[in-house]
Amino acid sequence: MSELEPIKNGVARPNGNITSLEVYDKYGAMAYGIILQILPQVHLAQEVLVSVFSSPQLQACNSYPFSFAACVIKLARAKAVEAKRKLMAIAPVADPANALDASPEKIFDLSFCQGFTPEEVAGKLNISKSEVLRSFHEYFKLYRNA
Repeated sequence: MSELEPIKNGVARPNGNITSLEVYDKYGAMAYGIILQILPQVHLAQEVLVSVFSSPQLQACNSYPFSFAACVIKLARAKAVEAKRKLMAIAPVADPANALDASPEKIFDLSFCQGFTPEEVAGKLNISKSEVLRSFHEYFKLYRNA
């Protein structure tokens, strides 16, 4: 296992390093929750989780400009979206019931959970990119007030 160098519990360790296992213990549940939102199939989510914590990209989290947790979130999401895109390429699933739903929740789901860019979401829902961005703002307002 490789050694990582973030601060643990707000205090640097004597040698400045924590192991990948300690990183997994601290951030594994959070990463798994994010992955499950994107890939609700448990066995696939577990495979992606393993790939997150065995990834050499995890090493880059030491120099991430924000927090180590934010870097883990970004990496978990990226790997889950990549796995979902590969899965959808093999067996696409149509969603005709909600295809025209342009609610803030649906727009956020298309972008965050399914990995579409704001431009792609706008095209799918036949709305403007500014409406997509406005929906993100509305979604976060609703979430913050919930």
